[in-house]
Amino acid sequence: MSGKIRRKTLQDGSVRFYAAVMHQGREVALGSFKTKRNAETAVRRAEAEVAAGTFGKREARSPTFNEFFERWIASKHNLRESTLVSYKHTFKNHILPTFGDMRLDEIGPLDVQAWIDDLAESDLTPGTVAKCFRYFRAAMKQAEAWEMIDRAPTVKINLPRSDSEEMTFLEYGEISRLLDAAEEPTRTLFAVLAYSGLRLGEALALRWRDIDLEVGRIRVARSWGYLGGFTEPKTRTSKRNVPLLPVLEKVLTEYRERNQASGPDDLLFTFDGKKPLDPANVRKKFLKALEEAGLGHCTIHSLRHSYASLMLSCGTSVKALQVALGHASATMTLDTYSHLLETDMDGPVARASAVIEGIRELERPVSFPGE
Repeated sequence: MSGKIRRKTLQDGSVRFYAAVMHQGREVALGSFKTKRNAETAVRRAEAEVAAGTFGKREARSPTFNEFFERWIASKHNLRESTLVSYKHTFKNHILPTFGDMRLDEIGPLDVQAWIDDLAESDLTPGTVAKCFRYFRAAMKQAEAWEMIDRAPTVKINLPRSDSEEMTFLEYGEISRLLDAAEEPTRTLFAVLAYSGLRLGEALALRWRDIDLEVGRIRVARSWGYLGGFTEPKTRTSKRNVPLLPVLEKVLTEYRERNQASGPDDLLFTFDGKKPLDPANVRKKFLKALEEAGLGHCTIHSLRHSYASLMLSCGTSVKALQVALGHASATMTLDTYSHLLETDMDGPVARASAVIEGIRELERPVSFPGE
């Protein structure tokens, strides 16, 4: 083995790994790396080039992933602001620390798999690991399209399995207990989520002009996120009017009277009159209310599922529920809530049999006495 890796602790306490390879009787530096794995990858590639007689003969070095990322992210003009923020946040925290110092043409499938394995062993959920991989794959596919690499090293990568658990939601008696345990303004916010099916970001973005008490509708026109701020809905179907249940109308009317909010541009749920409540704090208060109400663990998104469950049990069609929830298609609604449609067939079977038997009775020849 002609390669060497030296570990050095810098003055700020960070650690760097310096890689080098022996070539023609002298040691040639390959650069410094944040992780030992990246340094080992550089050494292996250099050793292979030395053995093949191609080391040092490249006309131009491939850029580092850091250099490529800056060029690539600047080209993403078609991304919504909130999505762009998500990309930058994910790359900064989960992708660049591993691949940033590596040259594009040094990154191979084994490096990608090792990175995924590390993420899977961390505290990240399988869904977050999958998102990191999607973002990284999109970048590498663009590098391939720009002919900066021969092939993206993202084929046949094994992602952590996400065991699909049965969807959890609160029954309506449990929601009443949750609301009794919650404090304002999150109490009314939880009621909006449970009685309208809005997403948390959609509810946090509501202004009083979006609540039409006369017509009985909630207008969903935008969403709020801590990183992206106010944004337009992700899809055309997310921008919608949601029927206002009378029970929610009463809750909102009382809430407005208590807060003496009169301006149509006033936010429903705010801590300073300018910005909505912080989503992370809302989730913490939701979990606290669950605990105080003696309810099992679920997420705040479960309130949306509770609404869907109630509406389906009351006879709402899948198409109508799709529109209310803002799903892109009825197929998506069916895929999400099909298990709630699996009801007892005894009643329908009996009614269907009665209809068929009735038709048969009508088709029988009429017989008269004496015939």
